[in-house]
Amino acid sequence: MAKLDLQLEDKVAVLTMNEGDNKLNLDMCNSLLAMLNRVERETDALTLVITSGHERIWSNGFDTDWVEARLAAGDNQTVREFLSRDLELRRRLLLFPLLTVAAINGHVFGGGAVMSCCCDFRFMRADRGFFCIPVVDRQFPILPGTAALLQNVMPFAVAEELVLTGRRFTGAECAASHIIAGAYPNDELRGRVMAFAAGLNKGRWIIEQMKRVKNGRVVKLMEKDLEYVEDGKVKV
Repeated sequence: MAKLDLQLEDKVAVLTMNEGDNKLNLDMCNSLLAMLNRVERETDALTLVITSGHERIWSNGFDTDWVEARLAAGDNQTVREFLSRDLELRRRLLLFPLLTVAAINGHVFGGGAVMSCCCDFRFMRADRGFFCIPVVDRQFPILPGTAALLQNVMPFAVAEELVLTGRRFTGAECAASHIIAGAYPNDELRGRVMAFAAGLNKGRWIIEQMKRVKNGRVVKLMEKDLEYVEDGKVKV
């Protein structure tokens, strides 16, 4: 099975992540960026749905085993390259000229949860899965662009609770807290998301212009995040 699968259903592109728990490392970020390029350049899709082939996990965030192995080997430069590519993936999604929908069909943690917040809309399964950003427990300081992103897509108090407590939110709690647009039983999630995505049907040019305005401040702050990483202000 391919690491990433792309299918077209009329004007909706469906990108499925098939790497088990879909942890983010340098290779995964590069593969996702390449797939976004393919969707933009080689299809006429107007909406992109991102989902997971794993029935219980959308993404478990950063591949900490991979990161720690490289740090132990003294390969800090590769880790910095990964963090830079992860930030590039976030910026690419925020400015992507198609509307994007995260169909979160299981647990979503850390960097995976942040990636889902770079999508325009998020839906979760109601019967299983947690949304969690445990940076405080991982001893990894939140960066300015990430903080601004979270505050841009959910109420301020909810974003504060997510990052300061590391609390795990269920799908129903995410819907009630306005982190996501809706939560549905797993057997309904894909159908609901696809119907929603097919109904959007907005032109690429206007979506790109609107995202540049709507997400411009967050993207600029993410450029500062990149400076933090490249200058070594974030310890890796």
